[in-house]
Amino acid sequence: MITTIALDLDNTLLTSDKTISLRTERALKQLHAAGKRIVLCTGRPIKAIQPFLKQLGLNQPGDFSITFNGGLVQQNTTGDVLARTSVSKADIRPLFDHAQASGFHLDVIDLTQVYSIMDLGKSPYEEFINGLMPFKNVNFADLPADDQFGKVVSAGNDAKEVQAALPASITDFFHVVPSRRTLLEFLPPHTDKSSGLKSLLGHFNEGFDNLMAFGDEENDLGMLKAAKVGVAMANAIPAVKAATTHATLSNDEDGVAVFLEKYFEL
Repeated sequence: MITTIALDLDNTLLTSDKTISLRTERALKQLHAAGKRIVLCTGRPIKAIQPFLKQLGLNQPGDFSITFNGGLVQQNTTGDVLARTSVSKADIRPLFDHAQASGFHLDVIDLTQVYSIMDLGKSPYEEFINGLMPFKNVNFADLPADDQFGKVVSAGNDAKEVQAALPASITDFFHVVPSRRTLLEFLPPHTDKSSGLKSLLGHFNEGFDNLMAFGDEENDLGMLKAAKVGVAMANAIPAVKAATTHATLSNDEDGVAVFLEKYFEL
């Protein structure tokens, strides 16, 4: 039985204007009221998705979110951490050295803020986050050595080009995944949305047979393949469509709501 519905945000749950449509909101609220677990799965930190959690009423003790693309599982209202993976400044050093030699930006994110690494120039990531997280401009030398970071992102360059040029010393450690054309994410080892969902489902003594997941991008592949019901949006990349057995309309056509209404006979 499907107990948990996992939803990527950008270009899946959210329309092109970064909102949840009224039809989708209505379907998700109806399922949540009926006891289904609605889990937002995103690369963003939990502070940056609070407006969506509030809109959907995901404020009960059993409501959790998967953030940092699987690196962090948090209770929505208290912020209590159920599971966490992270990297240290020392782990990031080889990536910084390569970025400096290759000329691309890095932003480093912990639980509360984003550090823009100014040795590499200011990236467009702060503009993308749009005020939902505080930013601090620092040189790499001033990045806190005792902090634990949920992920590192490179914004502003072609993600596939940056990824293709990465040396094995970086790709053998980080889980590297594009989350959009100009945003490349460097996650802790063995971390993706499916790993976060595995921890969450295990907390409720459940497994992937209880999971339905929606997504459109490469960073959604893990959870879509693992889920009992993996659903590709019509606007998904070809790799996502090839990896899933279910499909729906685009994010601008209420694709999530259309599939849920039919599957659960809402």
